[in-house]
Amino acid sequence: MLGFGKKKNKDAAKDAAKKDDGKKATAAPPEPPKKKGAKKGKPQDEVVEVVKEAPPPAKKKLITKKRIFILLLILGAVGMSSFVVYSLYFTEKSPENKVYQTIELSHVKLPEEMLKFSFNHFPDLYMALVNFNAEVTLFDKEIARIEAIAKQYPEQLKITDTEKKVLEKGKATLIKEFLKVEKPIRETYVLFQVNEAQGIAQVKEKEKELTDMANTALKTAQEQTKEIKARAPKVPEGIFPGTLYKLKKKFL
Repeated sequence: MLGFGKKKNKDAAKDAAKKDDGKKATAAPPEPPKKKGAKKGKPQDEVVEVVKEAPPPAKKKLITKKRIFILLLILGAVGMSSFVVYSLYFTEKSPENKVYQTIELSHVKLPEEMLKFSFNHFPDLYMALVNFNAEVTLFDKEIARIEAIAKQYPEQLKITDTEKKVLEKGKATLIKEFLKVEKPIRETYVLFQVNEAQGIAQVKEKEKELTDMANTALKTAQEQTKEIKARAPKVPEGIFPGTLYKLKKKFL
């Protein structure tokens, strides 16, 4: 009986020891030691994460070195072409540098080779032929203008017809005088082709006479057309405005 009681007491002691071990195992872990100087009762500052925004996409430059270079090339090409056109068509060349260029002289009946011959051997007479062509063209334009007015105001035909007859007479007189000039040019050209020495001799003989005859006929016609020229628009001053105006008149 005594032995059974001791055993019971031992078992009770073991159970008590196990309970104590369980309590120790379930106890809360010890708090970390507090730093010295930390104030009690204030929560710690929260860490704020700063998110950086992505930079905006870079804008493309409108003006770049490459574009400036291309623009300068284009401007240079335009300026050079304008200078070449102005030099070839609108500047007066010195006599030693003059070169024959084919131009349309619709009222001159001489063939191209005789015009070139006149340019080389009768330079003043050739310029008279160019001016003659311009005067006849001016007569034609003025006659066409008068005819347009006559159509618009048929009841005033007496006025328009009178002016038209004066213009037509001046034109006919000019053409008649220059036919007298063209004939010796033809003869001198053929003689030059057959015998160059005799042709040159005839050029020297006829040059002044033919030039004076042409200039006299021109002077009479220009007296009649000076009022027409006065109504024409003036050529703008300056290289570029003047060149542009002449180009429009020449090609448009």
